[in-house]
Amino acid sequence: NFIKKYPKSPLADDAQYWIGESYMLLKQYEQAILAFQRVIKKYPKGNKVPNAILRQALAFYEIKDKTSAKLLLKKLIKKYPKSNEAKIAKAKLRTIK
Repeated sequence: NFIKKYPKSPLADDAQYWIGESYMLLKQYEQAILAFQRVIKKYPKGNKVPNAILRQALAFYEIKDKTSAKLLLKKLIKKYPKSNEAKIAKAKLRTIK
């Protein structure tokens, strides 16, 4: 409702991100992937994008799509090399076989 009512709000990307997190907690990983994709697409310059990419990669990992998970982790590291999310992505990549 917040996003519909205030689509131009500086908090709209945060609201969309937390929708994705809610799906993650419910273990509805496909829905989470879609919600995080909306963050990436609709708010490409937002501060939640690196985290959305990371969480999307982890959701792919949970549904056993390791290829997509690896691709997203590598994309995150390349696009946001100095971010905390990139550090987490590097560690996660080392554990995916």
